[in-house]
Amino acid sequence: MLLSQTLSGKACLVTGASRTLGAEIARCFARCGAAVAINYKESADAAEALCRDLRALGVRALSVHADVTDPDQATRLVAEAWEGLGGLDVVVNNVGPWTGAPLAALPVSEFERIMAGNLTSAFVVAREAGIRMKQRGGGHVINISATDAFERGRSVYGLAKDAVLHLTEALATELAPEVRVNAIAPGLIADNEDMGPTLARRELARTPLGRLVTRAEVAQVACLLCTDAFGSVTGQTIAMDGGARIPHSSVPHGV
Repeated sequence: MLLSQTLSGKACLVTGASRTLGAEIARCFARCGAAVAINYKESADAAEALCRDLRALGVRALSVHADVTDPDQATRLVAEAWEGLGGLDVVVNNVGPWTGAPLAALPVSEFERIMAGNLTSAFVVAREAGIRMKQRGGGHVINISATDAFERGRSVYGLAKDAVLHLTEALATELAPEVRVNAIAPGLIADNEDMGPTLARRELARTPLGRLVTRAEVAQVACLLCTDAFGSVTGQTIAMDGGARIPHSSVPHGV
């Protein structure tokens, strides 16, 4: 693997990491040699199983329970992960609940839930870890956004993911030069278990590369952002959508 052991000696916290994209990001950091703290809300067994897998790769791994939509629990999460791993070099804000309900019909409670999960949690975790990393002299924050941030009509989820990009840029200026802060905005992910064939066909039809991004690809970019090759990159958002955001006509590929 190209990234093998490039992050040896580093320590990483991934929120919402017991399954799906968060688990893949945790695996990638472990393969790169980093110790990993796995945050989970409900899936304790899955988090512990993942920790065992990561330890088998020869790295330290621990699971930490916290509902990061609760600022107090998010603050405690960072403190426990920092103590458990002897500091943190990387934080990946991966938690991001979704809804497709129209804004006009959205209950305030649902609006607040989506904003808390996507934005408030990222703010608190990044703030708590960022201050510590800045004081220690270095670190990285990676916020997982989505290409929904660039499109209107994506309900409160798009609003929250757009706000995550603003948060990323603001923190990049405040935490510099010691801490770099970037975001990754995936499009529809190919290995999304909840994706139906109609949605997949629609997304593929507007994607120049003719395929969807995978969890493994997102995870690898997260790891790459923490390497020296990206040492001058901060406050940026990397869209991973196969070119779907590019304004283009419906002319078939290759014509």
